[in-house]
Amino acid sequence: MQIPGDPPDRDLVEATLAGRLSAFETLVDRYQELVFRFLFHFMGHRGDAEDVTQETFLQLFRKLDRYDPAQSLKAWLLTMARNLAISHHRRQTPAPLDPAVIGELVRDVVSGPEAEVLSRDEVRTVQEALHQLPDEFREVLVMRYLLDMPLQKVAETLNIPEGTAKSRVFHARTHLRDALLRRENRQAQMSGV
Repeated sequence: MQIPGDPPDRDLVEATLAGRLSAFETLVDRYQELVFRFLFHFMGHRGDAEDVTQETFLQLFRKLDRYDPAQSLKAWLLTMARNLAISHHRRQTPAPLDPAVIGELVRDVVSGPEAEVLSRDEVRTVQEALHQLPDEFREVLVMRYLLDMPLQKVAETLNIPEGTAKSRVFHARTHLRDALLRRENRQAQMSGV
């Protein structure tokens, strides 16, 4: 089966199932960076994200015959990645997130000039607050703000209604903001302000 140009995912899946490994390589090339970025932001550790990215594509290859072409391959793949990341997370202590990632998220949750400049203590505080969020809240923040996914795609990837995705984003932002404000209030009380 010849696959010219930039074939749709379903054609690449069919070709892979017919034994053309080059078609699977094309799928990996197409989605590897996206899966890695999602996992890196979701997990907060480059090495873990690399490992789970590899696991994700191995699982994709093993389960490709179960793929429903009526569904988005991208959403199915991100769901696999998410589930593998959660399993990995349960087996390990979470690593701190990259300070650049923290800054990006905080600027979206906290407004004003204070959001632009984060000290090391503040980055650590945000990391702790993010790691305390339930997975369902952390994953929607990562998908929505760090991967710039529209709410509709977040909902599709998580297999939840769009309203639920919107609600989770709202609650996640609220929890994160509240945690940051509590810390700020404790610091103000300690300094006698």
